Amino acid sequence: MRSIYYYYPMGKELSFSYIAKFHIMLLQRRYQVFPLPLGSLPANAGVGEHVAVLHPYFYPLTAMGEVRETVLRRVRSAIPTLVGVDVADSNKISQWATEVANLADAFVVNSMWSRNAYVESGVRVPVYVVYHGLEEEWFRPPAERPAHPVLRMLHEIKQRKRPFTLLYFLWHSGWRKGADLVEKLLACLESMGINYMLIVKKMDITDPGLTPLAKYKTFIVEGKLPRDWLIDLYDLADLVLLPSRGGSFEMSGLEALGRGVPVLMPNVGPWIEYTPPGLDKWLWVRTAKMVPVLPGNTIHDGLGAEWDPEDACMKAVSIWANLEEVRARTREAIPWIKSHFSWEAVAYQLYDAFTKIVGY
Repeated sequence: MRSIYYYYPMGKELSFSYIAKFHIMLLQRRYQVFPLPLGSLPANAGVGEHVAVLHPYFYPLTAMGEVRETVLRRVRSAIPTLVGVDVADSNKISQWATEVANLADAFVVNSMWSRNAYVESGVRVPVYVVYHGLEEEWFRPPAERPAHPVLRMLHEIKQRKRPFTLLYFLWHSGWRKGADLVEKLLACLESMGINYMLIVKKMDITDPGLTPLAKYKTFIVEGKLPRDWLIDLYDLADLVLLPSRGGSFEMSGLEALGRGVPVLMPNVGPWIEYTPPGLDKWLWVRTAKMVPVLPGNTIHDGLGAEWDPEDACMKAVSIWANLEEVRARTREAIPWIKSHFSWEAVAYQLYDAFTKIVGY
């Protein structure tokens, strides 16, 4: 049997690490898998007949510049099969990224959006799609009251004042995450006299895009939440806002739908791949234009969708006016989400890809 050496950022709390751990866990059901630190590739490159998986593939090359790329090119001949795992935050990857992607024997990406970006940019090796998944806990019943004191306070406000509760995730890069588009949406809701409350979930960094939101009815929830509390946060929301101009998947949209919460999103991007059938007429916002996602980025130098602010407001108001119907339809779609995007469902995509890569 050929072993799989799975290199990823061990010991770091990154989205790449989070997904890599699930890939490793699932692959270990069928293969002999050795998890290894991403930086140890040269030392292990020539050990036996194996498949080397680099997750992520591009970031270490950019972080260490020409030195890391030179190392990869040098040890490539010693690796029987090299697999890259990465994403596409825009509709195109750079010429440099395309060239180094073609050093691999295969790629695994997280959406058809990402696959199309790679293929249309000139990646010639096979590119397989393996979606990100949801753990079983995401499908648990809602709690009567949140355990977290801040979430419990927000729960009580919602019970008393009955606002149309919006949830928006601003992890980083307010431009890419569409913070300015959220501001325009709030201004529109205010002009129409709608009783609303915005909850912004952020980590321990402050993006300039947060400042304009402070003049609206906004609450900020900061820091890392355990999964159980994060589920409670989603359960507070009537609508999750996903105005991202770019992204390769955007877990917040999938997590919301897994809880039966509608998501407002552009009609171009990877999120349309996990929109349940029949909900697009409620949830998809018309794209106004395609814009640069990460100006100056050496990997993702393409475009992403910027939603039309007027259409976003019309869709949000329509959801507010028909909230019971939209929530009911979104909850009815939870089994569809589970059957396509639980980790147990995603496992079959992973096994199909590695059966072809490994050869059995």
